[in-house]
Amino acid sequence: MDTTRSGPVEDLVHWRGELADLIQAVGQSEAKGTVTFSRSHAAAAVTKVATGLAHPDELVDWANAVHFEDGVRIEDGHEDLLTQFLLEISTPELFEPITVPVCQRWLHIIRASLASEAEATGR
Repeated sequence: MDTTRSGPVEDLVHWRGELADLIQAVGQSEAKGTVTFSRSHAAAAVTKVATGLAHPDELVDWANAVHFEDGVRIEDGHEDLLTQFLLEISTPELFEPITVPVCQRWLHIIRASLASEAEATGR
């Protein structure tokens, strides 16, 4: 993750705290720089819903906020996967409702991506 920007956007990407407060803080922030959105951030977010720590509607709002925040860039080499993730999660009306099984499916996809990369670098 880039360290040029800490604070509200980083807290949003990590989903550290109450979502409404995070979104409001990002809107009021004048900080410049970028934060990299990674597969680990996506996995942590869907895990919140899959384990009952967050409601599916919150995940939709979080994905919208992350997707449309100018200070967020997508992890290099995984733009297709993460952009698809953000698009599908932020627009359930176009894809499918956000449910625990949907979150579990995304978690499986993201973990498989992380595992295949770890395997490739371990060779």
